[in-house]
Amino acid sequence: MVSLDKTRELVAYVQNLMVNNGIRHYDMLDVDYYAAYGDNLYDWEHYFDSIALSYFNAEIYAINGLKMCLHNQREDGFICRHIKGTGDGVVGSADKTDFSDELVAVGAMWEEMEKEEHFKPFLCQFVLMVSRMRGDVTWLKLEEFKKLRRYVDHWLFACDRNANGLSVWCSSSHSGADTQHERMGAWKSWFCEGVDLNCYLYRECLAAARIAEAMNLTDDAAHFLEHAERKKRKMQELMWDEKDGFFYDRNEKTGEFIKVKTAATFVTLWAGIATKEQAENMVQRHLKNPKEFWTPYPVCTFSQSEPGYTQFFKPPGSDYVQGLIPDHGNWNGGTWPHWNYIFIHGLEAYGYHKEARQVAEKFFEATSEPDGPYEWHNAETGQGRGMYHPFWAGAGVLGAIAKTELDMGFDPTKIESVDVKLDFSEIRRVLGIDNPFDTKLMDTAAGCETETNMH
Repeated sequence: MVSLDKTRELVAYVQNLMVNNGIRHYDMLDVDYYAAYGDNLYDWEHYFDSIALSYFNAEIYAINGLKMCLHNQREDGFICRHIKGTGDGVVGSADKTDFSDELVAVGAMWEEMEKEEHFKPFLCQFVLMVSRMRGDVTWLKLEEFKKLRRYVDHWLFACDRNANGLSVWCSSSHSGADTQHERMGAWKSWFCEGVDLNCYLYRECLAAARIAEAMNLTDDAAHFLEHAERKKRKMQELMWDEKDGFFYDRNEKTGEFIKVKTAATFVTLWAGIATKEQAENMVQRHLKNPKEFWTPYPVCTFSQSEPGYTQFFKPPGSDYVQGLIPDHGNWNGGTWPHWNYIFIHGLEAYGYHKEARQVAEKFFEATSEPDGPYEWHNAETGQGRGMYHPFWAGAGVLGAIAKTELDMGFDPTKIESVDVKLDFSEIRRVLGIDNPFDTKLMDTAAGCETETNMH
């Protein structure tokens, strides 16, 4: 069992990491924002960062990240999934991270290729969360909402080339699951109607509708509700395999299932796409199956029954088009905090309370290991992996908090109307969070030596 004292200790530790390492400055708008990957603002990292920041009364940094996204938007709604800050942008006492020449070269190549990849659909979910915290949506300007509509519509139309209601990933790296090329291909593949993507889009449409309702934009609300319902219906019609009891990705070009079992199927629980019967099938036959996804540190991202399953990813050839280096972030079997966090809430929502707590406790254990948190973990041993550590990205930080969220019935990701207040005060009290994450605290922290090991 995870003790409250241990939880509070870990929360205080990750807060200190975030204060000292995460704040950057964006010169073009003259605002501070939050990032863990250098000065780079990445799509779903922004969403998970925003949840962690909200625990520390610091959502302003995520709001500034939203402004950066909208500032960089094209007229057709496209926002590059990678927005680069200017300079090193570090505010405070963070040490600069040294990367090898090989990794720098890979990063430069990725940056060029990412210019065609749309920002993952999480911005409206972020806006809804902040609006529920504040009790209204008046902080969002009408022009900003119009940009958000163009952003979501780009996903719904430009990324649905056959107009069947299911949008496609450009590549495996576009999805964030960088190494899952078996299901999504490499750069510019444009064929995978991803289960994960369409779940994110379903929630994004629901969130956009709730925002529109609060702004009295009835036509916009109807537009997004219609597309959410269509998305859910099409996923049921085209992605569920009754025989296997599994939601599979679909090849847009052939219309066939992409028969690769990945943990993306369980995103349907978080989104509320799966029926109760489908959820039971997935959880009992696949999630809890020790030969598939139920590793000692669940949930592994690739089924152990897949030929490509590994705990040490090695690219298939030195000239592989994505330029991946050996043991680059392994989504072919590693355990990743992004998915684990949403799986926990998905399992809880469907009544799998025991399983949700088992995943949350292992998530906490991995997050609290010496020199942690890490970017991701070996699903068999729990060993932390990634580019550098300790790692202060929000997805990993949430490993310190997820179990307490379950205990208190608190889910900051829930899609609700703006007038349904999202109040962090009680869970902050339980977690012992009594200091604001602001400039004064940063100045204080900057005068102290940053701890690298809470043990």
